Amino acid sequence: MPSLPLFPLGTVLLPGARLPLVVFEPRYIALLADLKASAPPGQRAFGVVAIRRGTEVGAGAATELFDVGCEAVIEQVTGTEPPFQVRTVGRRRFRLTGRDESAGSPYLTGRVTWLDPVARPPGSAPAADVAALADRVRTTHARLLAAIGATTGRVGQVGPDELAYRIVERSPLELADRQAVLAGRTERDRLGTLLAVLRRELALVTQVRAVPGRIEPGGFSPN
Repeated sequence: MPSLPLFPLGTVLLPGARLPLVVFEPRYIALLADLKASAPPGQRAFGVVAIRRGTEVGAGAATELFDVGCEAVIEQVTGTEPPFQVRTVGRRRFRLTGRDESAGSPYLTGRVTWLDPVARPPGSAPAADVAALADRVRTTHARLLAAIGATTGRVGQVGPDELAYRIVERSPLELADRQAVLAGRTERDRLGTLLAVLRRELALVTQVRAVPGRIEPGGFSPN
């Protein structure tokens, strides 16, 4: 079972989404140094997993983690001394099955199982029910944007396999909702979860006139 360095955060990273980080804690500076020494550019990666209980820093940090996270590939590290500006992008999802106590590193290392299956062949069509579900998600998302008067957050032409990720990336959703979409086993599961969330938010906006707070796509997280 593969091991992966972990970077617990108070946010959810999605495949294809970008996540900027400011790294200043000694344990994560060590993580960057270890990756630089052990892997070539483009293959330096760690796991971002959302914190279920605890905080990112300080006493009691990350006492409990969600069990599904996303691999973050380092695109660029800026700076010659801390704090480092690190630009990452989400790639594969994983399930955290336990901690690798044998790693002996100052940062967490987890034992993981990769979740994402082999992608559908280019040009092949999704199942009819998945395509129909994706259409309902697009329609509900457009209605929600109109209801809150949003001028940003629209998603371009992407396939059903990416649609849920791209909408969540651009939407002001709670961490638990974002995590539920990330953890969906299939694109059908992710789209179904997202559709329920969007319908709930739309009902809140139209019936109670409650507008969710703004969350910037990709987020920003100092460690």
